[in-house]
Amino acid sequence: MGRFRIERGIMTPADRLLFLLMVGAALAMLVLPLGGKGMGGSVVVEGAGGFRETMSLTEDAELVVPGPKGDTVVVVEAGWVRIDLSPCRHHICSRMGRISAPGRSIVCVPNQVVVMVEGEERAAIDAVTR
Repeated sequence: MGRFRIERGIMTPADRLLFLLMVGAALAMLVLPLGGKGMGGSVVVEGAGGFRETMSLTEDAELVVPGPKGDTVVVVEAGWVRIDLSPCRHHICSRMGRISAPGRSIVCVPNQVVVMVEGEERAAIDAVTR
């Protein structure tokens, strides 16, 4: 056909650079969500009888919250918060896992404990319905 001939199977240095940048970007998208998302926010823990404690998401801590069924243990580590131990029967609150995004919460209804993450909320779409 003409003067241009395309060699198949040969990568130029620019192709290699583009490939490495794409692989690096893909790995970054996989690894970054695994870290704590708390951007210096705080955790508010409320319990029965007017108990209220505020903790920082940036400092690892453990808090024992008294309730009508017994003590609930709240743990903050690596920018995340979770309920580690609860005296309630089904342990739904401790199975909820860990949270770090502002506006999220974990609630132990039988022991009247609420764990809320406060901070600057990001504009994100949670769901769309029609």
